[in-house]
Amino acid sequence: MSDAIIVALITGGISLFGSVLAIISTSRKQTAELDKAMAVMKSEMSSMKEDIKSHNRYAQMFSENIPAIKTHMEDVDRRLNNLERR
Repeated sequence: MSDAIIVALITGGISLFGSVLAIISTSRKQTAELDKAMAVMKSEMSSMKEDIKSHNRYAQMFSENIPAIKTHMEDVDRRLNNLERR
């Protein structure tokens, strides 16, 4: 083999090695950034779940009280009508 071919192979091998190292390094950095972003998203989702549970409890309490409120309003309307008739 000629010296030019050997030099080209060595240079190509070193370039390939450098490229592989750069790709691995970039991949690790991106993975770390994605892991951090996922942790933040999980934390935010957990907070949202608690907010939703709180809202659902309030909505359930309100929906359970609607019949009592309607009954009370009907009573108030009836009493108002009786007062107006007098």
